[in-house]
This record gives sequence, C-alpha cells and structure tokens, in this order.
Amino acid sequence: MPNKYCLNSEDIVKNAIKVSNKNKSDFKINDYAILLFSKSLLDYLIKQAKMESKEWLAPYHPYASNQIFNGNFDGISISAIMPPMGASPIASVAEDLITCGAKVLLLVCGAWGIAENVKLLDFLIPTHAIGPDGTSIYYGRKPNDITTIDKEIISVFFDEVKKRTMSYHIGKNYSIEAFYKIDIKQVENLQNNGFVSIENGELNTLAAISNVRNVKFGAIFYSYYNPLEDWIVPWFQEDYKKCVELEGEITLATIKRIAIENYKY
Repeated sequence: MPNKYCLNSEDIVKNAIKVSNKNKSDFKINDYAILLFSKSLLDYLIKQAKMESKEWLAPYHPYASNQIFNGNFDGISISAIMPPMGASPIASVAEDLITCGAKVLLLVCGAWGIAENVKLLDFLIPTHAIGPDGTSIYYGRKPNDITTIDKEIISVFFDEVKKRTMSYHIGKNYSIEAFYKIDIKQVENLQNNGFVSIENGELNTLAAISNVRNVKFGAIFYSYYNPLEDWIVPWFQEDYKKCVELEGEITLATIKRIAIENYKY
C-alpha cells in the first residue's frame, strides 16, 4: 500500500489560493525553472530575460522562497528563483515549482571543484549525483545510489560551454553536507575516481525529486573552492562577476537549445 503523507505541495497551493483570493494562474511557474544562489547571476538573468519579480508562496508556508522571477528569452518563458541553500529547503521549493508548472529544473550555481588541475571559477558539469544526504532518501534514493543526470541536458550544457571557454570539467559530483568536515583523503580519493565537484546535497535531492515527479533536470556549476587548496573568498575576485554572467549566458543558450530541439519533458 502506498505511503499516505500528511501534506503535499498541492495542498499548499490550494490553501494559498483560498486565503489569498488569488487564482491558480497567480502562482504559475514557467516550463523552464532556474534555481540559483548568486545575486550577480540573478541580476544578469533579470536583464537578459526581462524578468519581473512577483510574490509567490512564502506568505503561505514556512519553507517557500519569497519571490519568483518570470521573464522571456527569445520567445521562451523562463522562471528563476533563489531558494535557501541546502538539500532540505530546496526539496520543498522544487516540489512547489513542479506543482506550479515547471517541467525542466536547472540548478545553476557554484560548487567545490576537485577535478584534476581545476582552477577557481572553472565550470563544472555534473554527470552523476553520488554521496549521502539527509533529504533524497525520502524520495527513494539510497545513500550509495548513483543517480544519472539527464544526458540530453548534460550534452547541451557541454556543447554551450565548449563554444565559450576551455575552462571546464565534466564528471561525477559528490555530496558532503558539512562544510567543515571535508576530509582531505576522501577528496583525493574522489578526485582519482572521476569526480569533478562536491556540493552539499542539492544535486542529489533535485535529481531524486525530478525522477519521482517525472520532470527533466540538469546542472552547471562554477568552482568557487578547491578543498585541497587554501580558502579564497571567490566573490571578491575580479573575474567573479564575469564568470557568473557567462554561466547565465550558457544556461540561457542551453534552454533555447532544449526548447528549439524539442526535447520531450
């Protein structure tokens, strides 16, 4: 017998409509939804896709992100959101995005670069999500499972990155949720086994939810920290803004390709 859960995203939206006197269309999310954590990247997307912000679900439950940004890039409707960081909060946001209409989720942010010869602000394209986290297990993913990221989206991201820079790495991603507990030996072992990045569980969670909810999912990162080197505050670096804006350009080009080439979702 299937599990019966106390609450789901559909319940949240129904109640939001009821107490706000709004319509379902007021909470609508476009087919393509970008999840990001950089204000510089968001500013770039707002400008390029002529995005406008509107209140979303935050007044109606405690785990929602406040604003959603909707816009249009070359005739393609896109939404962007800056959720709280971490696997647990991003799970609620992802479920809400899908419930409200998203059919393709793209995680566009930074990660810890561990590829051989990786440099600060190099691009990282994850092909698989591996490693433990405390959230994706609720979506049927076991701690040792290897989750494959959508191959079509990986391919398009890879093509669009190669057109613009040679500073990229493609390979597996590992999850470590404790920032101050990154073990040097473990990182060296991951590096020797084809891993190019580490982050704190968002990739696992978004991939697991996308599989359960039957939507497309992909990701692109830039390296803001190499755990085998000294910590340097990346967003104070001269090239940081150029990097995240290029990441935004690559993402918009990827969405356009996906839409034009009519990948099914």
